[in-house]
Amino acid sequence: MYLSDIMHDMIAKFSDAGLQTPVLDAQVIVAHVLDVERYKLIAEDDCIVSAEDERIVHRMMKRRLRGEPVAYIVGQKEFYSLNFAVTREVMIPRPETELLIDLTLFHARQRGIVLDLGTGSGAIAISVKHNRADLEVYASDISKKALRVAKRNARNILGGESIRFYQGDLFSPFQEIAFDIIVTNPPYVDPEKRTTLQDELLYEPAVALFAENRGHDVIKRIISECGKCLGRHGMVIMEIGEEMEDFLGALISETDFHLSILSDYGGLPRVALIKR
Repeated sequence: MYLSDIMHDMIAKFSDAGLQTPVLDAQVIVAHVLDVERYKLIAEDDCIVSAEDERIVHRMMKRRLRGEPVAYIVGQKEFYSLNFAVTREVMIPRPETELLIDLTLFHARQRGIVLDLGTGSGAIAISVKHNRADLEVYASDISKKALRVAKRNARNILGGESIRFYQGDLFSPFQEIAFDIIVTNPPYVDPEKRTTLQDELLYEPAVALFAENRGHDVIKRIISECGKCLGRHGMVIMEIGEEMEDFLGALISETDFHLSILSDYGGLPRVALIKR
């Protein structure tokens, strides 16, 4: 079958199924199977696709039509111009989280110490280290399976032992380290909203997505416990839900920290800067 016919068929089926980005989804899947850059799908759309590759594309198309995210289907996701392996054990890195990298790179002092708390795929820690080799970067996660993915990404992107990985619940692995920056994208989705979420989100690990008490519990723990691991002029850079500004303001008012809320590139409250 011609490549153009396969693309037209996939795009039509994805559109009929109501997928939000039918063209992009089809391009990512087919480019992955054929191991080519996406632009070649247009430049070489008159090429013949082998029967085996056509069967693989068809299987992946069926998975997408069932609602599985493209990143899990192809096993990878681009984030901060780097290519990360992703599995069902980790959340898929999202563009809005790139703001955490920008802020960490800006605020981190030369040869500072940074912790990526709840690292998942390692996207934040690896992106920071890739752009600031001077920084000493630690990363932790409660999930051993997630840490295996993160370590593999670190080897593939950075090589060697450039990041120090630890397994444990929040700050439990760190007793005597004073971090300059703790950067984190914690679980902050209200479990009561589970039935209102896009089907794609339900493929992602619940432990990395949901937090009890309207999505507040993990954030409360981070703020109450972070002081023992922050340096004298330390800072927490945390991704938050767009409706959490008032909740955080009330919570921080009971501490010695100072709070700033920054909006993402879409204009929504997205990142909390919490300083001593």
